[in-house]
Amino acid sequence: MSTPAVVFSLGFTYDWAIGGYDFLEYMDRPEAFDKTRHLNDEYKDFIDYMSNSEKSDGLFNAQSDLLTESDKEKYRQLETVSRDAGCPKYYGVVSFDNNFLIENGLMTSDGKLDVHGIKELGREGINAMISTSNKLDNDNVYWTGAIHTNTDNIHIHFSICEYERREDRCKVYRDKDCIEVKAFDKLKSKIVNRVLGSDYSRQLTELERESIKPALSSGYGGCAEQLIRLADKLPSEGGWQYGRPKMRAYRDDIDKTVDAVIASDQKLSGLWKQYNEMLDSRTEYLRKIYGEGERHLYATFKPNRLADFHKELGNQLLNDLAPLTEQLCASALPQAHPSENENSEQFLPPRYEADTGVIMDIPEYSQPNSFDEEYYNSLYASMDAHPSENENNEQFLQPQYEADIGAITGIPEYPPPNSFDEEYYNSLYASMDAHPPENGMWFDEPPIIEANLYPYPQEFHPSEKETEASLRIEWSDRYKQALDLMYGSRTADGKELPKDLPAALELLRQESDSGNVLATYDLGKLYHIMSDENNDHTSLSEQNYKAALDGFQKLLDKQTSGWQHSYICYRVGKMYDKGLGTVQDYKAAREYYEKAGENRFAYFSLGNMYKFGSGVEVDMTMAVSYYEKSLACKGDMPFASYALGQAYELGQGVKADEQKAAQHYTQALTGFTAIYEKSHEDSISYRLGTMYLKGKGTDVDLAKAEKYLLESADNGNNQAQYQLGKLRLAQDRIDEAEQLFIKSAEKGNVYSAFSLGRIYMTEEKRDDSKAEQFLKQYLAGSDDKLGIGEYALGKLYLSQDHIDEAEQLFIKSAEKGNAYSAFSLGRIYMTEEKRDDSKAEQFLKQYLTGSDDELGIGEYALGKLYLSQDRIDEAEQLFIKSAEKGNAYSAFSLGRIYMTEEKRDDSKAEQFLKQYLAGSDDELGIGEYALGKLYLSQDRIDEAEQLFISSSEKENLYASYKLGKLYLTDRKLDYTKAVKYLKPCADKADNEYAQYALGCIYLKKEHYDRKLAEKYLLESSGHNNSSAQLKLALMYREEQKYRQSDYWMRLAALNGNEYAQKILAERHEQIRMKLHLGATANSVMRRVCSNMQTKAQQLLAQVERDEQEQKYKQAISQTYSR
Repeated sequence: MSTPAVVFSLGFTYDWAIGGYDFLEYMDRPEAFDKTRHLNDEYKDFIDYMSNSEKSDGLFNAQSDLLTESDKEKYRQLETVSRDAGCPKYYGVVSFDNNFLIENGLMTSDGKLDVHGIKELGREGINAMISTSNKLDNDNVYWTGAIHTNTDNIHIHFSICEYERREDRCKVYRDKDCIEVKAFDKLKSKIVNRVLGSDYSRQLTELERESIKPALSSGYGGCAEQLIRLADKLPSEGGWQYGRPKMRAYRDDIDKTVDAVIASDQKLSGLWKQYNEMLDSRTEYLRKIYGEGERHLYATFKPNRLADFHKELGNQLLNDLAPLTEQLCASALPQAHPSENENSEQFLPPRYEADTGVIMDIPEYSQPNSFDEEYYNSLYASMDAHPSENENNEQFLQPQYEADIGAITGIPEYPPPNSFDEEYYNSLYASMDAHPPENGMWFDEPPIIEANLYPYPQEFHPSEKETEASLRIEWSDRYKQALDLMYGSRTADGKELPKDLPAALELLRQESDSGNVLATYDLGKLYHIMSDENNDHTSLSEQNYKAALDGFQKLLDKQTSGWQHSYICYRVGKMYDKGLGTVQDYKAAREYYEKAGENRFAYFSLGNMYKFGSGVEVDMTMAVSYYEKSLACKGDMPFASYALGQAYELGQGVKADEQKAAQHYTQALTGFTAIYEKSHEDSISYRLGTMYLKGKGTDVDLAKAEKYLLESADNGNNQAQYQLGKLRLAQDRIDEAEQLFIKSAEKGNVYSAFSLGRIYMTEEKRDDSKAEQFLKQYLAGSDDKLGIGEYALGKLYLSQDHIDEAEQLFIKSAEKGNAYSAFSLGRIYMTEEKRDDSKAEQFLKQYLTGSDDELGIGEYALGKLYLSQDRIDEAEQLFIKSAEKGNAYSAFSLGRIYMTEEKRDDSKAEQFLKQYLAGSDDELGIGEYALGKLYLSQDRIDEAEQLFISSSEKENLYASYKLGKLYLTDRKLDYTKAVKYLKPCADKADNEYAQYALGCIYLKKEHYDRKLAEKYLLESSGHNNSSAQLKLALMYREEQKYRQSDYWMRLAALNGNEYAQKILAERHEQIRMKLHLGATANSVMRRVCSNMQTKAQQLLAQVERDEQEQKYKQAISQTYSR
C-alpha cells in the first residue's frame, strides 16, 4: 500500500492533558516549554510546542501569519476561560509528503518552503471545517496553527477552542463533542482541491457541458421505441424533473434510457469513454493523495460525479422528451378497428335513419363528470390550478392550466413593488428599527475635531515634551493633512479637496513611524479601506490595529494626564468593542469605557452597548441614560442626539414624543454637518446621507442623500454601500445595487447579503446558487429575529421543489412570529404531497392573527381549505371578508358558490363575478367564462355569447367549447363558427366531445370532409365516447365496410349507447323473422329453414361470445388501469 500524499488526523480533549496528544514525548523536552510555570498551566504547553523556534516559524491564526508573544499570552488567557467553562479543545495535524509539495510548487527541490502558501492552505481548510460543522459556530471559536519542519514531512499543527459553552453536554458523553465526519472531510477536500487547482475540474466540466450534453440531444434516433415507452410511463400531468420526489419511481428507467442512447450513438459512446477515463485517472490520483484508508475516500469521487452528471443528463432527456415523442409518434395513429380490407361476413343491417340529434349528443355541464365540472373541481381541489400571485400585479395570478406550475406558486414573490411579499419587505427596509445598521457599524469620530475636545494644558506641548521617536497621541499638522487626503475635505472658502489615498498612506506611515499612535490606528483603517478583491491588505490592517492597541495601552501605563487618560481609555475600549487588533471582548470594552470617566464618546458607546445588547442584556432605559450623560458633557455629541431622537420617535426607554424626537434629530443634523465641514469621514457622510434619505431632522432630500452616501461608500463604509444599494434598487439600477451590496457583504454586512439573496431570486438576476450563498451568510451573521432570512431561504428551496427543507425553515421562522412563513406553511399543508388540513388551518389562522391581511389572501386561502372540506358556510364568510378588501379571487370564488345548487343566488353570483372582472385583468378569461355561463342559464344568450367570445380570445378553451356548442343550437346555428371554436378544444385539450361534434359536422353535406370526420371520430372514440363509436359504425355501414361498422356498433352498445343497442336488437329480430318465414311450406323449405336457423343461431351465439369477450377485455383493462 502506497503512502498517502497528505495525511490528516484530528482529536479532542476536555482537560488539555498532554498525554491525550500524540506529542507527549516532545512535551517533556526542556525546549518545548518552561517547567517553571505553574503546575496548573500545563495546558499552555501546546502553544509553546507549536511555536517552538527549533521546529516552527511561529504561530499563525485566521488573520495573521505571525503571532507575537503578547498574542500568545492572550490566547492562553482565552484557553483558561474555555477550559474552565468545560469547552473541548480540538487538535489536529495535516502532514504533507515532501515530493507532493515539490510537484505542486509549494516547496523547491532544495527544501525552500512557500510558508505563506501552506498557511493559506491551513486557513482555508480549518475555516471550511468550522463552517461545515453543526457543533461549532463561526462566531464562537478561535484557533491557532503552526508549520513544523522538524520531521521527515512538513506538517501543520492546529488547535481549535470555543469561547463559551453553548450546549449542556456532560463530560461523560465525550463523543458528543467529536467533530462530524462530514466536517473533517471538508477540511481534507478543501486542502487537497486547493493544492490541485481547478484546471482538471474545468476540463471535466467543459467535456460534460460542451460535448456530451449536446451530443445526447442529437443522438436519440437509435432509441425511438425506448423513448416512447419511457414517455408512456411518465406522469401525464408533466413536471418531469429528475430530482422531484414524484419522479423517484421512474429514475431507474430514465437512467437506463440515457445509457441506451449513449450506447446507440458512436460519437456519444466515444465521448462517454473519454469521460470515464478522465474520472478513472482522477480517482487514481486521489488514491495516491489520500491513500486507501478504511473509508476509501478516493473511491467516492467517480460514483458521486457520475451520479450528479446522470441527474443532469436525465433532466436534459426529460426536457427533450415531450416534443421528441410527438415527432416520433406523429405518423403512428393506432387503428382502433379491424382492417378495412377485410370482407364482411355479417348480414346487411337495416338502414338506420334516426340520425337526428346524434350530433347534439354533447354532454351538458350539469353532469358531475363533464368537461366543465372537471375544470372547476380542479380549481377548488388543487393548489396548482388556483389563483396565485401575479408578479406584475397587486393581486394574484389566475388559475394555471399547466399541471406543473408548482403546488405552492401562491407564496408571494419578491419583484413586484406592490405585492403581498414586497409590502412585507418594504416595511423592513423603510424602518431603521427592523434591522438597525448601527448595530453592525462603529462611529469613528473625526480626529480633526478631537484636537479641540480636550484642550492641552498651557504647559503641555507634545511636540516639545516628547521626542519624535516616542509614543504619543498628537493631532499634528502632518496627521491632519493625512486625514484630509484620506477622507477628502474642503478649504476655509468652501473649495473641495479630493481624496488621495496613496498620499495619505505615505503621511500616515511617516507619522506612525514618529510614534503617533493615532496615525498607527488610522493606517489600520486605511489599509482596510484600500482592500478589495484584487488587493487584500487585511493582514497589514490587522498588524497596524494591533500596534495601535499596544501603543494606547503603553501610554496608559505611563500614567498620562487626565484628559489623555480619559480619551485613550475610550479608544482602547472601542478597539475591544469592535475586535480591532484584538479578540472582540465586550467586558473589557465596558471596563475601559467606564475608566474614561466624564467622556461623552465613552458614554455614547456605553449607551450603544445597552441598546444592542453587546455583552449585556438589552436595556433601553440604561441606553437613554448614557446618551443623556453624553450630551451633558462639554461639547457637541450629534451621535447621542441622533440616538435620543430615535428613542423618542419609537418610545424606546422613554415615552414616545414626536416633538422631542424632531428636536434631537435637528440637533444631530447640525452637529454632523459641522463635523463634515472639517472632515469627510465615512461614518459622518453616511449618517448625513441616511438622515436626508429618511427625513430625520430635515425634509427628505434624495439628491443630498445620494451625494453623502456615495462619498461614504467610496470610503469603504459598508453601511453606506448597503443604503446606497437600496437607493439604486429603488431606482431600478439593479447592476449598480448588486455591486454595492457585494462590496458591503464582503465586509460582513449581513443585510447586504440578504439583499443579494433577494436579487438573485429575481427573474432578471436568477442564480439559485448565489441566492443560497448570501441568504446563508445572512443567517450565519444575524440572529434573524424576525425570521425573514429563514422565510426567504425557504421560498428559494420551495422554488427548487426542496419541500422538506423549505418546510423546516418556515417552521423556524413561524416560531419567531413571522406571519408570512405561517402563510407559506398553510399553503404547503394544502398540497397533495404534504396534505394536512389540521396544520394548514393552524398556520393560516396564525397568519391571520399576526397580520392585518390587507389583501385578504389569508382569508382567501383559509376559505379554499374550508371549501375543500365542504364547510361551505365558513368558506363563504371568509370569502366575503376577503372580497370586501378588494380580493378579486375571493369575489370569483363567491360567484362560483352562488351558482351552486345549494347556495344558488343569481343576483349575488353576478355581483361578485362583476367585482372579479373589475378588479382583475382576467388574463385567462375565467371570469368572463363563469359570468357567461350564468347568463346562459338565464337565457341571456347574446350577453353570454359576447363574454364567451372575449374569454375565448384569451385562449380559454372552456369558453371556446361553450361557443362551439352554442353555434350548434337552433338559435345561433352556424357550423363555420362552431368549427372555429371547437377545433382548438379538440386539438389542444383533446376534448372528446369537441372531437365528436367536429366529426359530425364534417359528415354534413355542406362541410363534408371524410378524412377529418374519421380523424375526429376516432380520437373521440379513443376516449370510449359511445356516440362517436356509433357515428363511426354508421359511417362505415354507408361505405359498406361492414366488419368495421359491426365492430364499432357492438363497442358503442357495450358502452351503453341506447341507439346502438336498439340497432343491434332490431337486426337480431329481423334475422329471426326471416328465418321463420315459410318454415312449414314444404320439406325442402323446412330443411332450408332448419339450416338457416342453425346458421342464425351460430351467428347470434358468435355475437354473444364477441360481446362477452369485449366485456372481459374491458374489465381486465379497468383492473390494470386501477
